[in-house]
Amino acid sequence: MNNNNFDKLMNDAKKKTGIDVNKMKQAADNGKLDDFINKNLSSQATQQLKSVLSDKEAAEKLLSTPQAKELMKKLMEGK
Repeated sequence: MNNNNFDKLMNDAKKKTGIDVNKMKQAADNGKLDDFINKNLSSQATQQLKSVLSDKEAAEKLLSTPQAKELMKKLMEGK
């Protein structure tokens, strides 16, 4: 995935969810991801996300997708 495709992916994610992924990354970098999630996701989406992340098998399955791997790679490049 090149930078143009990544930017399109991020813009599509923002349009669909209303969440700025860059702001989410900043919150994670600052140790305030929980606050960001609670403020920017519905209570149902927050519960679903926390449920997936607390289930090791479900989290591994989610993070093993090619899209998640590419997203994580791009996010980690900034560190």
